[in-house]
Amino acid sequence: MKMDARVIKKITYDYYSCVCGADVSSFEHGIQFICTDERSNILKGFGCKYSIYVLCKEDACIVTYAPKYQSYFNELIQLKDAKELIDTIKQSYPLKGYQLMEFAEERVFDYKDARMLNRNDYPLFEIFFKKAYPSVSEIGWLKAYFEGRVDKGFFFGYIIDDELVALCDAPDMPYMEGYIQHTGIVTLPEYRRKGYAKLCAALATHHHIQSGIVPQWECTLDNIASIKVSKSIGYKEFAQAFIFEES
Repeated sequence: MKMDARVIKKITYDYYSCVCGADVSSFEHGIQFICTDERSNILKGFGCKYSIYVLCKEDACIVTYAPKYQSYFNELIQLKDAKELIDTIKQSYPLKGYQLMEFAEERVFDYKDARMLNRNDYPLFEIFFKKAYPSVSEIGWLKAYFEGRVDKGFFFGYIIDDELVALCDAPDMPYMEGYIQHTGIVTLPEYRRKGYAKLCAALATHHHIQSGIVPQWECTLDNIASIKVSKSIGYKEFAQAFIFEES
């Protein structure tokens, strides 16, 4: 599939329409409430339920929630202002705010020492993982996870003096896998603010585009560094999401 701007925009809208259970591209004004069983399911690749999911894009706000919250939202249907709605929900449920990005165009073409990882890189990855996630003690699953990702060509890293210092991975997608792919990026603390994350993410983005897959980027609203990196490699702001996550 040729990844021109029109295709990228359509697939991005289609993905968030799957998340919301409504056509995001055709809803432009007001607040729409949707009760769906989908919000009761654990999302593939996320390990939790998005029991309440609110997507805000310009003048449109789509509120989707699990059936067990129907009576709660029946009391909120009269609200017409998105900010008031979100503030009201936050009084009862701890919503997490996310910035959703839309890919626009490639802006980085020199990736320096960033490269795609392969199975032989597992020892470097295991050391990196232990440093990046010291609280995770059980890693019996790690090698199989790594091999599954690298076999798809989804892991990219920056290596300095035989040490993996930044990693761009690609977790499972809950919808439209094979058409759109989230880009995750982690850098060891002592190597941050040196541009390694940007180079890894730019290479991953390039690879996805060349493979006919739309790159996708999300981060918490307060993660200014992640938003900055995404914009530097060709993303633009798409929408904001406010999510109540349940295990």
